[in-house]
Amino acid sequence: MCKKYYRFFWGFLDKQKKWLNEMSDKGFRLVDTGRAWYEFEDCEPEKYRYAVEFVGEKSKQSAEEYASFLEDCGYRVMFKNLNLDYSVGKAVIRPWADKGGRIATTPGSYNKELLIVEKENDGKDFELHTDENDIKEYKKTVHKPWIFSIAFIIILLLILLSVNFAGALGFETKSATRIGYIGHNGLSSWSGKYHLLDGTMKKSIRPKNDTLGIEIETESGQISIEIRDAEGNIIFDESNMKTGSYSVSAPDKVSVKIEAEKHKGRFEIG
Repeated sequence: MCKKYYRFFWGFLDKQKKWLNEMSDKGFRLVDTGRAWYEFEDCEPEKYRYAVEFVGEKSKQSAEEYASFLEDCGYRVMFKNLNLDYSVGKAVIRPWADKGGRIATTPGSYNKELLIVEKENDGKDFELHTDENDIKEYKKTVHKPWIFSIAFIIILLLILLSVNFAGALGFETKSATRIGYIGHNGLSSWSGKYHLLDGTMKKSIRPKNDTLGIEIETESGQISIEIRDAEGNIIFDESNMKTGSYSVSAPDKVSVKIEAEKHKGRFEIG
């Protein structure tokens, strides 16, 4: 009689191996696997031993050849997924993998990152790697995806921190098209002259005095400026600004947002 158990172990290969061997000790032999399930049939308790091998660094051909080699050695082998992914036609880049295995696809080597290897119990621990150098190399292979993932997360966090740090120092952030743009970004001032400005730009400014001066030159197009104080209150808001000078009381750090629509001219704030 077959029984199905739902389990998922992520990258904890030793934990998966331990559970499979515990199931064998209870009289269950693994006969099939899915994304997050294992199917067993009744067997003599402790009749089989299991090992779980990571092959995610290999190409599809290399992994299949390795599985065939293990089968030739008398083992029973099943492929298993490392991650939960039900998509079809997916391609994943693996910079840590061997040459030929750096792009995994479905169908292909994706979701076939593990081999579950079975042998009849001979009373000895079941280890596929027994040579000291072989064990070291295998551990490096297993750790590579985690190292790359952690490095990617650290780089992403550093990028986010740098953006926030730049914003805290008052550096400009933009999502605007700028043609012929010549500008200056200071802690207490901001200016730009251009042939075309289209989109949104933001910057924090800490005025030297309690008054912030604004100068606009409009040759064509539209430009609007919104200024908020440290509490987020709007202290200046002008749309479709023409050539002219403006001033606003700003005793503390302010946030300036410029919205331009095909504007040609210049601005000076400070």
